[in-house]
Amino acid sequence: MPFEPLKLAKHGGSSLTIDVQRRLRVSRAAMTELKLSAYQYVVISVDVENKRIGLAKQELAKVPNASAVKIDKRGYLGTKAGKEIVAKLALTGADLPAKFADIGWEDQNGVRWRGFEMESKDYFGPIAE
Repeated sequence: MPFEPLKLAKHGGSSLTIDVQRRLRVSRAAMTELKLSAYQYVVISVDVENKRIGLAKQELAKVPNASAVKIDKRGYLGTKAGKEIVAKLALTGADLPAKFADIGWEDQNGVRWRGFEMESKDYFGPIAE
């Protein structure tokens, strides 16, 4: 039987994740896709109904009453943003870690957001005991 090559995805693609410590992280692929760099400010929005997160560069987002968050050198946006998203989406400890897959650009009220939709929990696979 001949060898069959594997087709492996590069680290899961463009996504956001919230880990069990409730830290929000932007994947390296998403950083590249959005042309974001370390120590740059972004604005975050949440669509509770569809369990989606929107991300926009601070200088491009003209959103009233919005706070900007700085990305650290590892792609983390911190626990404050993560905790706020967990609270708004009513996620529990059993729902974490949570992954939000890139769904593309979306224009809303003159702001161009990059959308990320929550994936099902089974992407982590079974946990070994």
